[in-house]
Amino acid sequence: MPPKRDIKQINAVVNEFDMTEPDRRAFGKFLEAEKAAGYGGTKNERGDFTYEELRQKAREFLGYE
Repeated sequence: MPPKRDIKQINAVVNEFDMTEPDRRAFGKFLEAEKAAGYGGTKNERGDFTYEELRQKAREFLGYE
């Protein structure tokens, strides 16, 4: 079964920011923690992130901002 679209978007952002596999796992946990803390995205009612929001979260995660 191919990856879901949201996973593909996360993987695209991970590749764009040249994250390692451990960073990828930590980034996924970071995104889940952000959603749980009420800082979810605007893509849908579950708080999933748009592609641009994922890019912004990656910058936050990596300390670029």
